[in-house]
Amino acid sequence: MQRKQRTQQQTEAYQASPPRIRIRPGQASLAKTDQGETAPDRTEGHPQVTAGHPRGSEGVYVISVAARLLEMHPQTLRKYERLGLVQPARTIGMLRLYSEQDLYQLRLIRHMEESLGLNLAGVEWALSLVSQLLEMHRRLAELVEAELLHRVLQQEMERLFTAMNLPLSDPPSDLGQPPEAQTNE
Repeated sequence: MQRKQRTQQQTEAYQASPPRIRIRPGQASLAKTDQGETAPDRTEGHPQVTAGHPRGSEGVYVISVAARLLEMHPQTLRKYERLGLVQPARTIGMLRLYSEQDLYQLRLIRHMEESLGLNLAGVEWALSLVSQLLEMHRRLAELVEAELLHRVLQQEMERLFTAMNLPLSDPPSDLGQPPEAQTNE
């Protein structure tokens, strides 16, 4: 008797709850609810890949395909991920997706292990060093770009001063401040 009441209560609770939506990857617009009507597309505007990669370098190879392309065992790829040597993107269903950049990184790791004889700690250190060098290169490129921008700005200011028949000497540092903030020397 109690069992029948409990089953009845569960059935009523299930029917009163909002419908669950079943979505298959790639068929978000065709998703059906438990009652059979078409559900709104809740994945619109949301990427299928959830982590790890900047735009344009999303993963495209599942682990089995990546392993075949690299001639490595899938367990090796999982080990490299666990050690933090590579971070493949993940789908909503948590499948690993390897990008071309990830494949390049894995080839580099294999080269360092097999050809250079580094162990995984050495590989991790070398990758960290390469990452720091690339970051330094990026910062230096920004400085060079900033210096170029400064020179162009200086030339434009000189042209403007010349067009306005103003002296080309350096303007005082308090030129843009209100008169009461300027100091009399």
